[in-house]
Amino acid sequence: MNKPTQHIVFLTPGFAESEADSTTIPVLQVFLKSIRKALPEAKLTLLAFQFPFTKKRYHWHGIEVIPLNGKNKRLRKLQTWRKAAKTLKKLHKIQKIDTIHSFWIGECARIGQKFVDKYKVNHVVTVMGQDASIKNSYGVYLENSNARLVTLCENHQKTLLKNYGFISTIIPWHLDVSDVPPLQQNTIDILGVGALNSVKNYSDFVDIIAVLAKTHPNLNVTIIGDGDQRNAIETKIKSLGLEDTITLLGTLPRNDVFQKMVQSNILLHTSHYESFGFVFLEALYSGMHIVSTNVGLAKASDKWKVCHEKMELIEACESLLSQKNVSKERVLLSSETETINAYLSLYHA
Repeated sequence: MNKPTQHIVFLTPGFAESEADSTTIPVLQVFLKSIRKALPEAKLTLLAFQFPFTKKRYHWHGIEVIPLNGKNKRLRKLQTWRKAAKTLKKLHKIQKIDTIHSFWIGECARIGQKFVDKYKVNHVVTVMGQDASIKNSYGVYLENSNARLVTLCENHQKTLLKNYGFISTIIPWHLDVSDVPPLQQNTIDILGVGALNSVKNYSDFVDIIAVLAKTHPNLNVTIIGDGDQRNAIETKIKSLGLEDTITLLGTLPRNDVFQKMVQSNILLHTSHYESFGFVFLEALYSGMHIVSTNVGLAKASDKWKVCHEKMELIEACESLLSQKNVSKERVLLSSETETINAYLSLYHA
């Protein structure tokens, strides 16, 4: 008798609207492509609670995506949760679900745990961002449960334990190295990549560039990303006379981001918090140096200057800018095999 096909259902607030969408939670896209490759015979289904804003089911690289179309509307939240619970019940009836894999300690973990409690299936929860650092009410649904919690690095694990008391397994994200183009000669001195919001702290980024520009008049700086702080950042750039130094490119397709990375010398990252920092993996494999605050998987090395205050960030950038004719090389921090095998062990536990 043939063994039944494994069925894994992923629960996430949002997901790519099509295979052409490279900017919606890229780390999740990389991960799911690898899971699909590792489990070619398994049935993989994904429920997207809030976006994309559509009700039409579609397939994404061999995974069935079921959008619940919550549209991030508070008044639709209960309706979305009921729809999710009803959909899971139908999926389970058609083909038994073996594992629920929820992302973030949030609504997905709540609905996933309620389903798991009733149907006694496996539950994996990946803690993704500020859900570890800012305790929320959804955590109560995971207390005294059999859910297997995953954090992304040592800093992340410690933060979750401190705020929730939850024990977790560290499984770092991996990079799809085939996405990264060949290394090129640097045309950008300092690059910033990330949302223009208060957490990413681009106000300090601009202050640092203002100091460096005094001794490096031809400094070429680029920022990729957009967000609610864009107007404030633009105003600050103008007030400091840095319009010819800093270029704001807004949001770019993932391939275009990599093209900029392989042409850049330093990734300057002034963020107040990172659960992991996927951009760090991307930068190192793109041959860049990193100057960052002590967030996410930050670890000092020849290629990575980890700093604790603004003056240290300035000095680290100054030191790297003064180096001449330094050869570029790729650094790979975590492998696809390690990441996927660690998750497969949780799926089969």
